[in-house]
Amino acid sequence: MGIQEWSATDIENARSYFLEGLAIKRIAKELGRTTTATNKALSRFGIRFEKPRKNFSESHSTYKKEKSLTPAAIVPSFERYALQKEFENWVSFWQVCQYLSSQNICLYELSVPNIDLKCRQFKVGTKTLNAGQLLVIANKRRIEENLKAFFVKGLSW
Repeated sequence: MGIQEWSATDIENARSYFLEGLAIKRIAKELGRTTTATNKALSRFGIRFEKPRKNFSESHSTYKKEKSLTPAAIVPSFERYALQKEFENWVSFWQVCQYLSSQNICLYELSVPNIDLKCRQFKVGTKTLNAGQLLVIANKRRIEENLKAFFVKGLSW
């Protein structure tokens, strides 16, 4: 069996099946493909988001920045850098998505890859929401659990 190219129809069918909540094995069977190929295609074509991988260099550089702060830089102000230190929960949007998934909120990205975060659309249940609305949902949950709210660059600032 050779490699089959994914046509626009195959991709659209995969998206439809995935949004309907079909299992990957079932989607693969409907499309006549292997489970592995279908699973990879769901990520490759932006049908579902991939979990972000932690980058060692990013976490290391963040540690260095925090260590080099002087007492004068910690004085509260409304400048961006001071807010970053004051609100220690500046995270990536994908960390917010991970948090929502851990809260058993199933979400799927409907928008095409590589567009501005503010323009992205997500499906949660039967509702279509934007990234800002998802952030509000996540922060409501965190406040109910007595946790600090998330702040996301491009959405919170």
